This record gives sequence, structure tokens and C-alpha cells, in this order.
Amino acid sequence: MNHSFYHSALGTLILLSSFTCAIADATDYFSSVATDEKLEYTKWVNARSSAYPRHAYMSQEDNKDDGAAIFWNVDGDMINIGIAVRAEGWVGLGISEAGGMIGSDIALFQASNPSTIVDAHVVGDRSMPVMDDCQDWRLEAATAVGEDGWMIVEMSRLINTEDYQDRAIMTDIDLWAAPTRIIAAWGDDDSVSYHGAKRARGSVRIFANYTGEVTESRALLDALEVESDGFFDVVQDEYDIPASETTYHSLCKTFGELNLEIPQGQSMVTMIGAVPILDEDTAKLIHHFTVSLTKDCSGSDSFDSIRSQSMIYAWAPGDEGMVLPNNVGFPMFHNENYQAVDIEIHYHNPFLISGMKDSSGIRFYYTNDERTHQAGTLLLGDPWMMLYDTQINDGLTKYSFTCPGECSSAFIPQESIAQERNVGSQGVTILSEILHMHKTGVRMTNEVIRDGEVFHKAVVDVYDFDQQGGFLTPQETYEVLPGDSFRTTCYYKDGSKFGLSSEDEMCITFITYYPAKDLLGMPWVCPYGAPDDGSGCSAELELGHLNSVDDLGRSFGASSSECNATPTVDISTRDPPEKSEKSGAAWFGVSVVLQTVSALMFAIRA
Repeated sequence: MNHSFYHSALGTLILLSSFTCAIADATDYFSSVATDEKLEYTKWVNARSSAYPRHAYMSQEDNKDDGAAIFWNVDGDMINIGIAVRAEGWVGLGISEAGGMIGSDIALFQASNPSTIVDAHVVGDRSMPVMDDCQDWRLEAATAVGEDGWMIVEMSRLINTEDYQDRAIMTDIDLWAAPTRIIAAWGDDDSVSYHGAKRARGSVRIFANYTGEVTESRALLDALEVESDGFFDVVQDEYDIPASETTYHSLCKTFGELNLEIPQGQSMVTMIGAVPILDEDTAKLIHHFTVSLTKDCSGSDSFDSIRSQSMIYAWAPGDEGMVLPNNVGFPMFHNENYQAVDIEIHYHNPFLISGMKDSSGIRFYYTNDERTHQAGTLLLGDPWMMLYDTQINDGLTKYSFTCPGECSSAFIPQESIAQERNVGSQGVTILSEILHMHKTGVRMTNEVIRDGEVFHKAVVDVYDFDQQGGFLTPQETYEVLPGDSFRTTCYYKDGSKFGLSSEDEMCITFITYYPAKDLLGMPWVCPYGAPDDGSGCSAELELGHLNSVDDLGRSFGASSSECNATPTVDISTRDPPEKSEKSGAAWFGVSVVLQTVSALMFAIRA
């Protein structure tokens, strides 16, 4: 692989996709713990590793020497999970919608009640996990509970319990699909309590087709290293971040400035993936990146210039990068309108810190050859900020933007029209959808409507801006046909106004698809407020006021009328555990779950 650097010495920069080196042996986790103190953990790994071919280590945010080791195996329609932490009191494991506590499906275990695991969930309140109506997690084993400061708990569940208070584990084998987001917390108190710094989170590929360590970062980087011919970095050169709350800064490089190591006479490359590079000192001030191909770096803000730009990537905190299928790519520098790559960086500096110099940017992976299909990015909702400075009412409100079917018909024309234009008439394949709002957003959906019926629905039921500024929805690929319409709906609670600041609001859907479509050289977009250009690609807006949270239409957290899964504890077939001197644990039946709910309500705060 040829490696072309715009910035030759990364220094304190963090390439997110290389946070951790691949570890084949899980006994190497908790590396700072002395060998004799790891004995119980090492014994368990050596005894049980064959049952869990995939694993990952999630470190604490502020203490990389401590964290949680996660182990799993998919067996038919069941998933078996093990978690190991350094604790004596309790541990919680969550399947999270966005990477934080809210919107998560949680399993809770206490050493004081070693025969029971509690299935709980959190919808919109960080401090209040709620016990599920149906207890779908089954406790398989609890090893080294409290011994030498280790808790190792094994559990199992259906991949899809069809229980609205659980998170179905979606297929995540394709790297352009959303990974599975895992959270964990633990403590030494006898009952579940606030964890403080003892928490961790990470993204994994549950259905990965290889064994060993299976983190999202490893999966991305491994694929890009194998498939690419090279990469180039576009990063800031110690940009002095202004001491103002909101700054938008353009980082633009032309093809000539990049000095790419490509075959002689070649004037284009194909981007197959990208990963963010963050400056460790300034990362918390970066709200998002958007990356577009543009004619040059003149910074023209004319309508024609903006309309002709082609977006190829958008990044927000929580995203570790992107990879495209091996037959899809974004051409770069392939014609006179796309001779530069422009990264727009949004800095959010609410405390007006001065003297911060940023060297962040993006690493682009490319191939020298063109791929079968060109990728495109479709923008829906209000990407052009036509609602700028519009006040949002207090209470619960919704803004729905409908892109009419005429728009898809214009860009994906029927066969007879396609023949006249000499363009393809087939549908387009949707690879991924990213839903984006800000702090007062509470739910967001993007629907595809065909023949008057909702054909597809991308959803983030419990939007958490602090965890995922841009939410990549878990879903499989699907096809959009001529005549399909889109409806992007954003729900807000006590919103302020629409604007560019993090304290303001937005409503944008980013869709990556192939093959790319354009009309008279303009890429496919369907924004609210677009002028009439004959394509029909101008979204209509409908406002609504909601009377209560029930009107949000959330599925997650809804009460279940029937319970189909195995009970949490099967008293008739499981022997009582022996009493532990350290934990004081004895045999407790299912009734103990009800007695401990009040303590569980304060379980895990993200």
C-alpha cells in the first residue's frame, strides 16, 4: 500500500480505527493487572474461551487500565454473552441504541443475589432503569463472584425476543451497516448503585465472520488496509480555534496539493472508506465534519457552487469511520467540477476557551481503479438550513419533511425517459442512513413511501445527541424505485430554534447509496425550500404539536402483553449455589427480583 501524507507527523493525533491493536488471546486484557491478581480471570478464559470465539475489551473513558471484557457466541437464534470486570458487588451489561444509557436494554447482576439476572431497560431518563415485563435474559453461570475482586457473568437470550423492551440484535456483518453498541457498568456495593467512573462502552461486530478480538475499529481498519491501494490525510495545521461558541471552518485541499502517489498519468482515485483523525487536546470541541468534493478551494458561496458540491462523508462523535462494499466507491478528482476535497469542521466551544490549536482531520483510503458502481449521498430534511432562526415551540413538537415521488422519478427515470437521456433506469441501493439532530431532539425517523404505504422506516427511538451526533441506523440494504417518496420527521422537546450552533436544532438525513444519480450535472438532493428547477425535488413541511410522550410513537419500552422467552431463573432445574463468604450470598428465588427493583432503579448512568 502506498501511503501519501498531507501531514507527515501525527504527534498527539488519534486515528480512531487504531485505538487498540488486535489481540487474539483475551488473557492479554487488563494488561496493567498483576499476573497473580488476574488468576481467576485467566483461569476462566482458558476454561471457557472455546465457548466464546469472539471478544472485545472496552476500557474506561478516563482510565485505560480498567474496563470490561466482553465475550460472545451466536448459536442459531440465541446469543451467549459473558462479561468480566474487576468488581465485588454488581455488574450491568447493556445493548444500547446510540452508545449511552438512554434507549438501552440492560441485564443486571448482583453478587448478593447470585441466582438471578434482571432484565431491564431505560427509555428517556438516565437515572431510572425499569424492570422489563418479560425477563428474557437467562443466567447461565456466575464465576469468581467477588473472589479476588472479579465478577464474571455468563448469560443468554434470543437474538430477537420480539419484546419491545428489548433490543433486537441486528445483523452487523457488513461494515457499511451499523455496529452493535455495548455499554457496561460495575461497582462494589452490595446492591446496584451509581457507578461513577466504572463504566465503559464500545462498538462490536456481533456477527463478524472471523474470531478473536472483534471491535468496530479493528474491523474497519483491517478491511481498509487490505482493499486500498493507499491513503492520504487531510488535517488541520494547528488551527487556532476561536474563543466563540460556534465556528465553522473550511479545510480544503486540491488534487495538486495532495501529491498523491498514483500511477503516472492518472488524475483520479476512488475513495473506498474514511476514518477520522482527532487531536487528543481538542477532540471535545469538534461537533462534526462534513466532506464534499468541489471545483476548487475558492470558498464560493453562490447557489450554483453549493448545489454542485457532492457530499461523500459526514462524521460526528461516536462514528469510527466508514467502509464501502468492494464494488462501490466515491470517485475523487474525476472531472473539472470535483478537483478539491473540502472538510467543513464545526467547532463547539461553549466555555469560550482560547489558545486551543487543532490538528484534526480525516484519513481517506482509495484505490487507483474505478469500481463498478459510483456511490452518492442523498440529503433529506432541511440540509440547507432554510428554517434558520425559526423558533421551535416549547413542549413536544414534530417537523415532517416530505420529498415527493416526482423527485425520485426525475433522478431514477422510467425506462422510456431513461433511454432519451441515455442514463440508467434501475433503482438505487441504499447502503446506510444517518439521522441528525441536536440536543433537544428526542426521536427521529426517515420513511420511504411506495404506493401510499410505508415501505421502509429508519428509526432512532430515543435520540441521544451526547452519544451519537449522527445516528447510523441498524438496517439491511434496500432498494428505492422511481416514484418512491421520503418523509423525514424530527421530534423535539422544548426546542430553541433552528440554526448552526449545537444549542440550536437541525433535521437532516444523510443517505449513502449507489449508483450515484445526477440531473444536468447536479447531484441528487431533496431539501426543504429548494427553488423550483423542474425536478420536483423540494420537500414540503408539516408541523405538529404533541400532547404527551405517548404521541412520539416510540416502540422501544412499550409494555409486552405476552412473554415467550425462558424465565430468568428455572428453579426446578438449577441447583442452589453455595454460599460465598465474601458476598454473603445464599439461595434466592425469583421473588427477590421484585424486592430489589427499588435498588435497580438507580443502576447505570451513562
